[in-house]
Amino acid sequence: MYYRLGSVVVGALGTLILMSASAGASAPDSAVVVLHQESRWLNAIVDGDAKICASILSPNFTHITSRGVLLHRAQELAALKKETFTMNASEQTVDFAGDAAVVHGLNTIVQSGKTLARERYTDVYAKQNGTWMALSAQETAIAP
Repeated sequence: MYYRLGSVVVGALGTLILMSASAGASAPDSAVVVLHQESRWLNAIVDGDAKICASILSPNFTHITSRGVLLHRAQELAALKKETFTMNASEQTVDFAGDAAVVHGLNTIVQSGKTLARERYTDVYAKQNGTWMALSAQETAIAP
């Protein structure tokens, strides 16, 4: 079943979750779980926590950076280091197609109160053995 999230509901993480009445009772719960996984992932990236990132990234994970660089899971994990900036996700929506979820959002990267970058992003998850695992990530830089 395909879920297109449409009217506004505030999720447990303080993020707006968009949901239509036809989505059924499990859509908001699933969206909250996916966005929680998204938040864990962003925090783990900033913290340089390879163990948490490894628990989120699917074995066949690929990432296309805002510079157009293609990274596979091993490269992504090897590049992790503690960062001095924060990543602030906003405007997040979640769409479902069966056991796949697509998150779209805006990531604002800030360091010492200064915005370093703003990027639109798409992250794709698949539910594997009951856990939402990241399959793909892609960012597009927004010109200043």
